[in-house]
Amino acid sequence: MNPFFWLATGNLILGGMVFLLGLIILRENPRQTLNRVVVFMLFFGGLGSILAAMTFLGSGSGEAVRRPVLAQNFAYLWEFFFPTLFLFAAIFPRERNFVRRIRGFPVLVYAPHAFHFILFLGISLLGPKLAEHPVSLPALLRPFGDVAGLFFELFLAVHRALFSLVNLGYGVVGAALLFHSYRHARVPRLREQIRVIGIGLTACLLLYSFATSIPVLLSWSIPAWARALLIISALTLGSGSITYAMVRYKFLDTKLLARRGILYAVASAVLVGFYLTVVVQLSQLISGIMGMDTRALEPFFLVMALILFQPAISRLEDRLERVFLQDPGDYRNVLRRMGRDLLTTIDLNEMLSQSIRTIGEALLLRSAHVVALSRDGPILFTGAGEPPGIKATAGLAPILARLPQDRESVRLDAEDDDLSPEDRTVLTREFHTHIVFPLRSKGETVGALILGEKVTGTEITAEEVALLTSLASQMSVSVQNGLLLRDRVAMARIEEEMNLARIIQSRFLPSRFPRVGRFEVHAVNTPSRQVGGDFYDFVPLGESAFYLAIADVSGKGVPAALLTSMLQASLRTQADSAYSVSGILSNINHLVSTSTSVEQFATFFLARVDSGRLRMEFSNAGHNHPMVCRKNGERLFLERGGLLLGMFEGVRYEEGAVDLSPGDRVFFYTDGVTEAVNREGDDYGEERFCKLAGDFPAGFSAREMTEGILADLYGFLEGGEPQDDITVMVLRVLENEPATLTPAPAEVGTETY
Repeated sequence: MNPFFWLATGNLILGGMVFLLGLIILRENPRQTLNRVVVFMLFFGGLGSILAAMTFLGSGSGEAVRRPVLAQNFAYLWEFFFPTLFLFAAIFPRERNFVRRIRGFPVLVYAPHAFHFILFLGISLLGPKLAEHPVSLPALLRPFGDVAGLFFELFLAVHRALFSLVNLGYGVVGAALLFHSYRHARVPRLREQIRVIGIGLTACLLLYSFATSIPVLLSWSIPAWARALLIISALTLGSGSITYAMVRYKFLDTKLLARRGILYAVASAVLVGFYLTVVVQLSQLISGIMGMDTRALEPFFLVMALILFQPAISRLEDRLERVFLQDPGDYRNVLRRMGRDLLTTIDLNEMLSQSIRTIGEALLLRSAHVVALSRDGPILFTGAGEPPGIKATAGLAPILARLPQDRESVRLDAEDDDLSPEDRTVLTREFHTHIVFPLRSKGETVGALILGEKVTGTEITAEEVALLTSLASQMSVSVQNGLLLRDRVAMARIEEEMNLARIIQSRFLPSRFPRVGRFEVHAVNTPSRQVGGDFYDFVPLGESAFYLAIADVSGKGVPAALLTSMLQASLRTQADSAYSVSGILSNINHLVSTSTSVEQFATFFLARVDSGRLRMEFSNAGHNHPMVCRKNGERLFLERGGLLLGMFEGVRYEEGAVDLSPGDRVFFYTDGVTEAVNREGDDYGEERFCKLAGDFPAGFSAREMTEGILADLYGFLEGGEPQDDITVMVLRVLENEPATLTPAPAEVGTETY
């Protein structure tokens, strides 16, 4: 078999496959500049392969067929492959600055090859006519014409021999640009695309240089078949790298159907080639052994091949699909991976961060953001184009609320009357937005995907819009669930703070009350559902005196508990000093007003009880007036004092005093008692409290009276919960008790409720 026949066949098959690949790319997106450049590169490469095949067709003796001069010069057209390669490297993955700055850059790139092609094409057309009808010059100018003709022939010879260096220069610069792009690319799939194409085109350049430039420069003489084989290999590697990048890494955003078509065509071509080789060899073997015409057996071989190769084709296709179509950026894999992440990731921040990073890498986006509309305001996650992180952008919420409810996506590059110019400006300037996908759950907008343009400058295809629409639908539910979980976690954190506040309060509210001389004290505190700021204290002063304090701090939770703790610390710090009751209140007011915000204040009643003289000195800073119930039924309210603590700095407090007698009782309470409301909306009220306090029998202990007040209050509420803290403290003057400090009897449990 003539080897030139196989070379011609191989070149024709390769050229046809390259043309087919170019048509697939052109069909994908003919308006895209990058697609057109790649198509031209493949077209010129395929043309070179076909022209090489024409060189060997019809050669029966191993020598190349002599072609007409016009056909030989027309073959220079395939060398436009090299400026196209350089132009491709200059605009992929993104258009470089010098391309935009140089006016008419593509024309300048093709100018040397256009001159080269037109020059030799003109010579091919005009040369024979000039040979038949030479131009006659005057005798005086004939020597100059001969010298000019000699120089022109020398120029043509040098130009024809060394023009391959121009091709080599274009190839070297193109490979350097691709290497530079690979070093600066940050998206993994884009780096793989550049790496595969760069390696393939560099190998193509090396093989071409060994077939053309290097032999000319080093005066090597290589056979025509070897030169053709090198060029075939160069074109195979160059176009093969583009094919591999398209199938494996979705180069040029090739759709799945086109990638499968390329892959299955390659598989079928491999098996068909194997079949033809086997059939030809088998036919020759049978013909040689049996001496018969084997053409009659070819239908039998064809039927057997269809039967035997069908399972092989299916297995080969499955294997190739598993190897080449498992790209992480493939839409099926993106859906599968994000579906798993959305179902298994409960943390909202982590889920949004993973999702937007996956989308940005899969679509090669310059910028990609996802925003979740929480109660505290929009939370923005970045996944491409900017350092990953979280940003808060309050202006997004109203813009997203104004997006059309009947649209699954909104393009900012299209005319859209639903978006105001102001909204467009914000989205474009701050987020470089190209398209927005609202995230809606049960008719409520819970967030949005805000996506920019692609790094490669290509458009977001209809297939990608369908993918993003499906992802937005899945993410909407996950974002809604994440926001609900976030709120629950916040509520749990608040509950934890409340528990901490209860612990703080329980530690500084006394639960044991020793008897001091003729006085007996007892107090109870019942916090509301949310921790408040009721406070009471009992501070002994030796064996004959003690301080009693009751207060109500503004606010709830940990801040209120901390303020009550500060009040207690301040009181106990000054208890042993010689300050009067009013002086202590003035000092505490100065501390509160200078150390807390204007929203924090407290009512405070402070009394110093002298057990020896049965006398009580007091000052009231805006608190509910304690009530003294005499043994004879007389009632007295303790009002003297001043403003609330923390309202104003430098307040002076008045001081009062009351003499007590055996059998007298003093009732202290907070507004949580008198302002308690039952199911019918009625207040407990001071009148009911005072009547109950005055009706207690003379023999009731302080503890029995506090428990009686609580029992009557909860009976009034009829099983309802109090809306504020409840604190009651009772001071009782005993009859005929020694004036000594007696420890309180052991009690079971705690008196703080």
